[in-house]
Amino acid sequence: MSNQTLKKISELDVFCLMVFKVIFQTGHANIAAKQLNVSAPKISRCLNMLRATFDDELFYRRQLGLKPTPMAEFLYEPVCQFCEAVLKIEQSISEKSSELASERLRVAVTPSIMASLSLAFSRSNARDAFSQLQFVIWGDDSADQIHNGELDMGVTFDACNEHPLSVEALGCLSGVCLAANEEHAIWSQSEPLTLETICRHPFLCLDGKGFNDKIDPLEVFARQNGADIDSIERVSSRDEWYSHLLTMNSVAFLPCSEAEICGALPGIRVVRLSDEEVGRLHGESMSPQYLLLENPAEYRRYSLEQRELIIQLIKQLLVKC
Repeated sequence: MSNQTLKKISELDVFCLMVFKVIFQTGHANIAAKQLNVSAPKISRCLNMLRATFDDELFYRRQLGLKPTPMAEFLYEPVCQFCEAVLKIEQSISEKSSELASERLRVAVTPSIMASLSLAFSRSNARDAFSQLQFVIWGDDSADQIHNGELDMGVTFDACNEHPLSVEALGCLSGVCLAANEEHAIWSQSEPLTLETICRHPFLCLDGKGFNDKIDPLEVFARQNGADIDSIERVSSRDEWYSHLLTMNSVAFLPCSEAEICGALPGIRVVRLSDEEVGRLHGESMSPQYLLLENPAEYRRYSLEQRELIIQLIKQLLVKC
C-alpha cells in the first residue's frame, strides 16, 4: 500500500466506514441512510469518498441492489473489526461517564460565597449531572486535600501552595453590600452610606485566605485616606459573623451574591454599596479574584461536563453581583 493511500485512509472519518459496513450488509444505500439516521445525499458523499480512497468502485449497482466488488469483500472484515473497536471505545466512555456521575464530588469553597453557591446549585438544572455534590469550607489544608484526592477542587482567593495544582481565574466580585443589625445606628443616619461613615463603626471581617486574611481593603482605604476605623475584628465562619453582627454592634461587608440569604437572617439588614464607593474600596487591585484549584486533568474524578457546570455556576454568581 502506497503512502498516498495510507494518507487517504487516515483522513477518512469513522462514519464513512460505518456506511461501508451497512451497505455491504444490506445492499442498499437508502436502507443505510435509514439505519444511520442521515440523508441519502450524505450516504452518497461517503460512498464517493470511500471509492476515491480505495481507488475502487466497491459496490456495483445491480437489479437487486448494490453488489460488493472483490476489494469490498477484502475490506469487509477489517472494517467490521474497526467499527467494533469504535463501539467498545464509545461504551467505555459512556460507562466511565456514568461512573463519574455516580460519585460524590467534594468542593472546598471560600466562606464568602459558600451559601450563595449552594443555593444556586440547589436551584439549577446542574444537579441532574451529579449524584452528589458536597460543598465544604475552604481551610488551611484544603490544597493538601485536593492534592491527596480527599477533595476534588477548590474555589478560593489563594493560589499559593506547594503542590502542582492547576489554577484558573474565574473572575471578580464587583458588587459589595453592607450588613449590620437591623437596629444599628448606621441605618438611621441621614448622610449617604460612604466608606468614611462605615469606618466610624466597629468593623467585622469574614476572613478569605489570600484576600483579606492579612489586611482588609477597608484597612487599606483608611490608611490611604487618613481615616480611623473604630475597631476591627475577624471571624472565620458565617455563623460567627452572624452572631457578631447581632451582639457586638459591628458592621460588615459581604458579596452581593450573599445578600438574598444574609438579608433573610432574622435581625440583619443588608444594603448595597454604590458603585462609586465599591470603586473607592477596591481601587485597581483589591477586588477579590476567585480562583479554581484542581489536580492535573489525568487525576480528576469528574467529567469535563461536570467541571464546566460548576464553573458556570460560579461565574453566574459573579455576574449577578
